[in-house]
This record gives sequence, C-alpha cells and structure tokens, in this order.
Amino acid sequence: MTVTYWYHRATGVRLTHDPTTTDGLLEVKRLDAKAQALEPIAGFVPGSLAALWRDYRGDPARRDEFPGSPEWRALKPRTRSDYQKVRDWLGPAAEKAIVKTITPKDIIKLRDRADLQHGRRFANYVVQVLRLVLSWSKPHGWLGDQANPAIGVKLLKKPKGERKLNRPWMPNEVAAFVDDDCPFHLLVPFCLGLFAGMREGDALRVTRRAYNGLTISWIASKNDEACVAPVTGAFKVVLDQAIKTKGNAVQLALNSRGRPWTESGFRASFFKRIARLKAAGRIDEGATFHGLRHTIGTFARNAGESNYRVAAAIGDRTTAMADIYGRDADRQHAAHQVLIDVQRAFSNPAAIPSLPGSKKSD
Repeated sequence: MTVTYWYHRATGVRLTHDPTTTDGLLEVKRLDAKAQALEPIAGFVPGSLAALWRDYRGDPARRDEFPGSPEWRALKPRTRSDYQKVRDWLGPAAEKAIVKTITPKDIIKLRDRADLQHGRRFANYVVQVLRLVLSWSKPHGWLGDQANPAIGVKLLKKPKGERKLNRPWMPNEVAAFVDDDCPFHLLVPFCLGLFAGMREGDALRVTRRAYNGLTISWIASKNDEACVAPVTGAFKVVLDQAIKTKGNAVQLALNSRGRPWTESGFRASFFKRIARLKAAGRIDEGATFHGLRHTIGTFARNAGESNYRVAAAIGDRTTAMADIYGRDADRQHAAHQVLIDVQRAFSNPAAIPSLPGSKKSD
C-alpha cells in the first residue's frame, strides 16, 4: 500500500489534509499566511536549506537571534571557509529548497552539477558538507521523520589513471626550489614543511616562541596532535635567520613585507615560483606544499622506517589508538630520528637517490 504525504513548500510543514480538498485548501491558505508573516522577520523561507544553514552557522549581524551552533564554532577557520564555499555555490537555490522535501535524488543532482562546474573533488565535498549539516539538523527537528537524504549518496570515484593530488618531491626538485634565487619569505615555510612535516596552515601560523634553538613545537591544527621536531643542519640555519629578521609579527614565516602570510597570499606566491620552475624544466607536474609531507614519508619508508615511526614524524594519528596512548615517549623519539635523517639528507639533496612515486626530471 502506497502512502502519500503532502508538505507545505514555504514552511516545510506536513499537511494533514489532501490539498485538493476543501479542508486541504484552507490548511494551505493558513500556512501561506503564516509564511508571509514570518518571511520579513526571518529573512529566509522557514524550513528552507538557507534558514537551516543560518541556524547552523549563525548570523553575525543578528548574533543574539542566531548565535550559530557549538559545532560550527568548534571548526577550524579554514574548515569554516571551505564549508561556506559550498553554501555560496548553492546560492539562491538554498532559499527555495525545503529541508523536509529534499530527496537523495536532489543531492545527486547537486553533486553532478558541481562536478560539471568545479570537478570531482568539489562535487564530493558538496555531498559531504550537506551530509554533515543535514545530520546536525535531524535532532534539531528540521528533517522531521525523514532520514538524512545525503547519507546514501555515493561519492564520485577517481577516474583510473588520474594523477594523485599530492606526490613526493624529488631531491632535484627540492634543490631547484631552494636555489640561491629562492626568496627567504618562501624558503622559511618551505623548510617548515620539508624538515618538520608541517601542514601549510601550521607552517604559516607557528610562532617564534615555538623554536628554542634545538627543537620546534606546535599543535597540529588538523588533529590537535602535539608535535615536536628537531632542528639541525640547513633547517637550523634558516630558522636562526628567521629569528633575526626584524618585525612586529610573532610568526616565524613572514611575507615579503614582514607581515604574517595569508593562506591565499602564500599559495599565490608559492605556485608562482612552482610555475616558473616548471617552465624551466626543473620541477615536474604535481609538486605541492602538502607533497613535502609525502616526501618525508616516502624517504623514511624507503629507508626502512615503520608506518608508526613515519606517522609520528609527520604528526599523524594511527587507527590503533589504544597502542599509541602508552607510547608517547617512543613516539617522540621516533619522530626525532626520522626527521633528523630527513634534515641531514635534504641538506644535500643532490646526494639522495630517486624516491619511489615520482619521476625524476631530466
């Protein structure tokens, strides 16, 4: 037996009467009046995806009325920015989409449209963000009896033969980047990525106080992992010079004006140098900042290091957390040993053999 439900589009309320009947028409009329009264106050159609997003994120202009959720406030600034890109891409359509009437088919249509416009990775991110926000909405009454429509939607698979997003750098590529003409304001964050395994955001935010002349310590922004890296050789030369650089900023890595980097500003400068080196045939396609972490991992695994010791070196957590909790001392020792080997080797990159996973430039 098929059961049919009707929903009032403007409010998302399930109708108790068939809208084609007299009682149903009167019910719709009452709900229309309610929606018209609420719309000027709320700014969005009640029950819409836009209204849900405002409840989840909050409204800075009306903080008392819409403070946002603790879950949103707990997100890292970069993650908030990435989520907001999805909301911005949805645009006015989110103001018309009623949460209780969204179906898996609707999510699939959005995924496929995002794929056509911005590619597979963004399309999958749209699905993931909608899945998360709709999961948040469920206990807050937005979905009613309906299940999260994004839960069963599959992510798009990477086409066979597609290049990996990040790859290890070859020793000759490292040497090309840190050549004599490398600006010091790019050299510092590059070395923090290569020699300490820092992610880009951490490399741009880490402060001078984190460096004591022998080690550098920070909390990884991605997973709140406490990280400590030894500082030796060429890495120490660069950081000692960074400490001597005058300026009012507390960060180690500063831009050409002696101010803290913005992530967008750093990426623009970083990839400008990458593009120039690629044009000169000194760097192959696919060199990224995150690939520096792959360089550490590949170098260490090629040298016979265990997955545990590699994870320790780059500040990653393993899935076997029960084993990790009692091994903090060994983990720190492992990180130091791996990173000292990397720093010693890449202080003279010309002497390093080709690393697996990347083609050496001619």
